[in-house]
Amino acid sequence: MAQRTLFGWLRLVILLTILLVVGLNAWFDRALTTDWDLPLRVTIYPLAADDENAAFASRLEADDFAAIDAFFATQAALYGVEIEEPVRIRVSHAARSAPPTRARGAGVVSTVLWSLRTRYWAWRVAARDPLPTPDVQIFAIYQRGHADRALPDSVGLTKGLYAIANLYADPEAEGSNDVVIAHELLHTLGATDKYDLATGRPRVPDGLGQPARAPLYPQQYGEIMAGRIAISTTEAAVADDLDSMLVGPLTAREIGWSAQ
Repeated sequence: MAQRTLFGWLRLVILLTILLVVGLNAWFDRALTTDWDLPLRVTIYPLAADDENAAFASRLEADDFAAIDAFFATQAALYGVEIEEPVRIRVSHAARSAPPTRARGAGVVSTVLWSLRTRYWAWRVAARDPLPTPDVQIFAIYQRGHADRALPDSVGLTKGLYAIANLYADPEAEGSNDVVIAHELLHTLGATDKYDLATGRPRVPDGLGQPARAPLYPQQYGEIMAGRIAISTTEAAVADDLDSMLVGPLTAREIGWSAQ
């Protein structure tokens, strides 16, 4: 086995130092965003997937996302969070292009590189934004829905505290879009999915809004990290808005709302 050269050792030390710094930054970011002593500053950047939807995205303002602020305030109060405004959403149009895309079926290395590129891209957006630097960035990409083609998956990452939400450019989809944004925002804070990855159905009991309901089905509410409302053991309905969603106990623990 060949011995490592001085240059090799130096390169290894530099790499380990970078990983340590990134890891510590991620830990501090997570701690600061889930202590809930100040409002979590969230900036939403509306973007259009193509020129056809540019006008729709360009006219969106903070009032269009007021239901998300209200959802977090109501749910946080149920867990004894004392701050009246746990989430404060602003809207910025400082992002001039869509974030880097991740190739379908990308491997581990490609995914890591995509994540690093996207974090740098998001940092550049925040750097030129006249608004105060946010705690969390949500890049909301709007496009027309098609019956034969689902929207790309949305993603929320704790490392970098940003999310990419793929949404419908339709005023009638505002409520369901809010569900997606709230779901991905919670991902950035450390919340995990509460649905079966193979079927998309809410897990029992953590994915149910009312796990103690009798009879259990149909559920009246859904757990926000399940994204759907369980109708039966085999059926689940897409939520029309945040009024039909709740933050369950496990999600509350994951984001620092509950120690139990």
